[in-house]
Amino acid sequence: MLEISRAVFDEDTVNALIALGDLWIKEDISFGMVQNGKDDLHEPCYIAKVDGKIVGYAQGQYFTQEKKNSLIPIGSSCFDIEECYVHPAYRSQGIGKKLLEALQEEVSAKADFITLATPTKDYKRILRFYDEEMGMTFYNAYLVKKIK
Repeated sequence: MLEISRAVFDEDTVNALIALGDLWIKEDISFGMVQNGKDDLHEPCYIAKVDGKIVGYAQGQYFTQEKKNSLIPIGSSCFDIEECYVHPAYRSQGIGKKLLEALQEEVSAKADFITLATPTKDYKRILRFYDEEMGMTFYNAYLVKKIK
């Protein structure tokens, strides 16, 4: 049975979230992933549990838009999704979507926009998820080619 809830950072939850972060690194599906510590976990954070086991999480931080861009006016209240991860054995079951919907419901009281930058190695799948399923707008691409 799936349960989505706001995280309470007790010792068991912190350890489970750090373990998920370690799994994310081992999967090698994102560029530049580093190991999370307790200080990297912050509110709001939502967790997904299946039969009492934490199998995914989503977290981010609020910010005020300071630079001009064509979509978000300067001074707008925003929420940046920093991490959203679901254990590989539980993917394609709508868990990531439910985590982000719970996060969005909470932050919509304070933020005008939700933002996300992702260093994924599977951009086609992630773009489809965020664009088609989560209703986000593709705004920018940052491409890199090593030449030396």
